[in-house]
Amino acid sequence: MSDATTTDAASAENAAAEGDTKQTETQTVSQADVDRIVKERVARERAKYADYDDLKAKAEGSKTLEERLAAMETELTTTKTQALKTSIAAKFGISTEPGPKGEPSDADLFLTGSDADSLTAQAQRLAGRDADRKKQGNVAPKEGSTKSEGTDEGEHRSFARELFGGTD
Repeated sequence: MSDATTTDAASAENAAAEGDTKQTETQTVSQADVDRIVKERVARERAKYADYDDLKAKAEGSKTLEERLAAMETELTTTKTQALKTSIAAKFGISTEPGPKGEPSDADLFLTGSDADSLTAQAQRLAGRDADRKKQGNVAPKEGSTKSEGTDEGEHRSFARELFGGTD
């Protein structure tokens, strides 16, 4: 027990001596010393993060690679869909040429699906309508037929003649 008591007393004396030393140091430290200490501390912190700019540049580079990959995947999907659309349009005889005055082609207007099944269904429907129209031809149901109701001019015409004094 005496050893523990002696150790505790020695520790207390050392702590008191260090506290006195710290108080003495804080009183004798000049502004130049404080500036030097702060500069050293800042330099140590900067040294810890010296490669931050390089890491940041690499991270930005990886973002651009990811963005480029996503753009290429989108372009691939679009190209595959366009090739499928062109193939199905050719199979069903649907025009892929732009219309007059830069209008979109029939395939661009009517084939709007993104998978083979929907594009095929749309192409079949369009081809069926086109075939029906060609089969029937251009029809004007009442062309060439005029119905005359005889020489009866009707009430309105006779009223106008009487009003203006017209004669036969």
